[in-house]
Amino acid sequence: MKKLVVGQVLWFVLTHSRHSQPKDVTVLKVGRNWAQIDNGMRICVETLVADGGPYSPPGCCYLSKEVYEAEVALDKAWRELAKTIQYKSVPDGVTVTDIAAARNLLRLPSNAEVNGERSGPG
Repeated sequence: MKKLVVGQVLWFVLTHSRHSQPKDVTVLKVGRNWAQIDNGMRICVETLVADGGPYSPPGCCYLSKEVYEAEVALDKAWRELAKTIQYKSVPDGVTVTDIAAARNLLRLPSNAEVNGERSGPG
């Protein structure tokens, strides 16, 4: 994570955004653990998650609107892919090798790794 600096503009998104739109916020003060932002909240300097006190976090910041939108797009694409392949039978012509290549491409663990099996000598 890049170190926050006073005056830096971040993109703030509320956890439950039904009542509020994401917006730019400015870092007012940076401490060891928390940074104060101009909407009256403080965020963790490591995770950019807003402090909710004893409650769940009210929102979080992103380094920019573009970073946020890229994360949302990636999450949406992943969910759509998962939904597409969930509970479906294997498409015609797909082989075990094809599935292994897809796992590798998506950096997914093998079935053996998921099931806790060890591969190779050990």
